[in-house]
Amino acid sequence: MDYDRTNIPEMYKRGRDHGPAFLEQWMTVVATYVEPTQVHEILDLGCGTGRFSDGLAVHFNARLIGIDPSIKMLRQALEGQTTPRAHYAIGVAEAVPLPANSVDM
Repeated sequence: MDYDRTNIPEMYKRGRDHGPAFLEQWMTVVATYVEPTQVHEILDLGCGTGRFSDGLAVHFNARLIGIDPSIKMLRQALEGQTTPRAHYAIGVAEAVPLPANSVDM
């Protein structure tokens, strides 16, 4: 779906928000799959509106790069950003605009 041709991005985050308890539970589950002290750079591929981006950056005290093909979704991510540790760029999974092995998670 091409989100840039719709108004979905404006409502997307609100419609998928499950609250802070869900976010913390999700972060705890993610942390069981990595060594948290070894995570310094995170890739949030298909970050959309960034609903997990800030939480990941804060939970792991890491720099996060959110990649999404939709300018409108990235705009929402930037508008809702709560930490300077999250950075956003336009891109697609087939051609991630990062050097190989440049992220830990």
